[in-house]
Amino acid sequence: MVNHIQQDVMPQKATYQVAGLYLELVFPAMLKRAEILPSFEPFLEEHGINEKCICSIELTFQDVSVQNEDGKLLSDLSVVWGDNFRFYESEYCYTTTIWSEFDDGFWKMKSSKDFSHSVIYLVNRKEAINNALSWLVMVAFGQACLLYNTILIHASAISKSGEGYAFLGKSGTGKSTHSRLWLENIQGTQLLNDDNPAVRLENDGHVYIYGTPWSGKTSCYKNIKVRLQAFVRLKQSLYNRLTQKKGMAAFVCVLPSCTAIRWNNRLFTAMSNTVEHVLQRVMIAELECLPDREAALLCYREILKIDKQSLQNSGYQEVTGTKN
Repeated sequence: MVNHIQQDVMPQKATYQVAGLYLELVFPAMLKRAEILPSFEPFLEEHGINEKCICSIELTFQDVSVQNEDGKLLSDLSVVWGDNFRFYESEYCYTTTIWSEFDDGFWKMKSSKDFSHSVIYLVNRKEAINNALSWLVMVAFGQACLLYNTILIHASAISKSGEGYAFLGKSGTGKSTHSRLWLENIQGTQLLNDDNPAVRLENDGHVYIYGTPWSGKTSCYKNIKVRLQAFVRLKQSLYNRLTQKKGMAAFVCVLPSCTAIRWNNRLFTAMSNTVEHVLQRVMIAELECLPDREAALLCYREILKIDKQSLQNSGYQEVTGTKN
């Protein structure tokens, strides 16, 4: 049995940069950083930072009750954890609980209302920590970053020539399959992230899409960013057709894929505002498609055609970038 007092007296710290924002982890000395969060290693900030961390998370093995003392139950079902999940709200914090699949243990995270500070209570099973811990950190960071014009989005994203394309859709729609079709049939494409990339509206007015430590079942953890060119929502069909979306139709296309809790008005409003600004700068389309090569080629060609037409309508020349 781990000596809870001893392992919490001498904590370690690690700082990660995700989507240009800083995340700090404080964890017991008996845990090895690279073992508990291996996908975070490419994002490790080994030198000092001049900016504040937007999200600070402490990991501990200290005992905590699993009783219903955590306030109002907001949700008891998760896409990832099924009914082994609870999300509560009290006056000062949110509480996220996940039950272990291996024993009667559980993980619990208590977070401030803006998710800038969290404490994660871990079950005493090191071999079972990784997935639950990474997911809880994603929950905390995914909410905290909303106040910084940044959104985690459920998508598969690829990059080509310094530009990014994010494929949206419900689980099982074929996002990863469509990315693979681009990789196989469109020269120069690379996978950026296969589950939860980050989208950020930056001070230069441009929208960038970032790789993150969260890439689902695909090991693709790239600490890079590219300019976001398009969001494409996939819809399974018997034919291939791409339709550009604008206004409210574009908003409805993107919003369901964004990571935000609807019960926090401040965070949800921040997310909605960021989405509105992103839609003014990024192409939005729906692709009704088959899971075939022609779908990927049609998607790419149509995006380029729409982009070229938009460039011409704005009065700029594609090659020189100068005003007519």
